[in-house]
Amino acid sequence: MAVAVGAVAVSVASCARTSAQHLPLVRIAAQKPSPPVTALVEALKVDRPSDEWPVVDPNVQLGPPPYHIAEVTGPVVHVFDSPTAAAPRLQLPRRTEHGLSRVLLMVAPEGDRFKVLLPIRPNNAIGWVPASEVSIQEVNYWIRIQTASHTMTVGDGTQLVDQEPVAVGTGGTPTPVGTFYLTELIRPIGQPYYGPYAYTLSAHSDVLHSFMGGDGTIGLHGTNAPGSIGRAVSHGCIRVSNPTITKLAATLPLGTPVFVTP
Repeated sequence: MAVAVGAVAVSVASCARTSAQHLPLVRIAAQKPSPPVTALVEALKVDRPSDEWPVVDPNVQLGPPPYHIAEVTGPVVHVFDSPTAAAPRLQLPRRTEHGLSRVLLMVAPEGDRFKVLLPIRPNNAIGWVPASEVSIQEVNYWIRIQTASHTMTVGDGTQLVDQEPVAVGTGGTPTPVGTFYLTELIRPIGQPYYGPYAYTLSAHSDVLHSFMGGDGTIGLHGTNAPGSIGRAVSHGCIRVSNPTITKLAATLPLGTPVFVTP
């Protein structure tokens, strides 16, 4: 969706729990569609490469928690397409679309660069960022989405935090499979079909490359249609109940890995 940030001050530590009053307020700028809207789409404003990102790993392995989150510390982070490339292929700004700190999920250190998952197309894109341009923090939380069983499991290290049904994408607009992570947390206003909170994921729809002014970014959000929970009904987003998204918003930091499996 095309959005405009509400007039609120944003001061958020990316890997810390975030109080609701410090979250950005987001309102639809384009004409509001008839509810229920089933895909959260954000326009990721970055310096894009002229062609598709060349390095993809759909089978990336992160290992057990804690997971390592790279937070951008300078005005931009330079992204390379190999650990030894001489020139960067992409730049990502320090702040996200809605003013939150930019975080990247780290796969492994490689020399003076960190191998990271990127929040761009195609899904499961891999890049390398200079260690000098990020700071590393640890996250123990994780989310697993099983699309066939419409189930979400949330863990903290080896401890199970929550397990419950979710709504996922339909056969025509499936929820993409892969390893992703939480990139933003917003409070929608005038958008009850997203519930009280919405996380943006690093994932993008494999079917919808344009949706409501955005590029098909997948979200994890609440809903005003609780009867849809446990079914394959969305355009690719993951819907949970409003009490659940409220609990997750108070618990899960940005950068938390999201493992989506069939």
